[in-house]
Amino acid sequence: MYTLLILGIMILLPIPVMMKYMLAGRSAYRGILEGSFSAITGVTLVFLLFWAMTGVTFFEVLNSTLSQINVEDMNPSSYYMMGMKELEPDAMLRALESMKEMAKLAFPGTLIVFSLVIAYLNYAVISWFINKSGRKISALPPFRAFSLPKNILIGTVIIYLLSYITANMGIIDKDLLMFNLELLFTFIFSVQGLAVIFYFGHLKKIPKVILFIVSGIFMLTWIGQTFLFLLGLTDVVLNIRKRFARTNLNL
Repeated sequence: MYTLLILGIMILLPIPVMMKYMLAGRSAYRGILEGSFSAITGVTLVFLLFWAMTGVTFFEVLNSTLSQINVEDMNPSSYYMMGMKELEPDAMLRALESMKEMAKLAFPGTLIVFSLVIAYLNYAVISWFINKSGRKISALPPFRAFSLPKNILIGTVIIYLLSYITANMGIIDKDLLMFNLELLFTFIFSVQGLAVIFYFGHLKKIPKVILFIVSGIFMLTWIGQTFLFLLGLTDVVLNIRKRFARTNLNL
């Protein structure tokens, strides 16, 4: 029940916020960001309401649910897919416990990432339908044109420093905070890397279906995520797309 409620909030709550930006002709990406913030705020309020009604935090429920999962409940084929075929029972148990701990640590960051992705898809679908009606709106730019602001690097460093200080003061669990920061910034720079791939794919007239398949492979593998992160970081620093376009104009 709570899962459906949270999903409903993440889908529906950003719509009025994004519509305001869309109809006013303001920045589409700012609308998506504000919409995702509204979704995160709504989900947080649900967690607080859940705690007020039951006296139990949502994270305690998550921890309790994960603690009930054991090696015997898992499908052996899932271990084989993850390269665990040769692991002994003790090693498999340690691997399972590690995955549980990672799931708990990644929960807040994963919610934020899902909120951003859902808000982006929401904006794309709604703006497409409204645009079809002939009304002038702030349409979502092509994904290949997506670019993080130049001050993102300075902001990243400042956030990491403040988070490190906060964690070492004991205000927030250090592992939880730093893990989620890494998850979020990896995702953000990886999105920039995907935009670079779509940019050059557009220039080479590569079908979008192939680009989506390649993007999926990159996002679902550790090596691919690392490549996208480095590509996105390089594009922020060196502005690869702009330099390439300028070079082609000069030829």
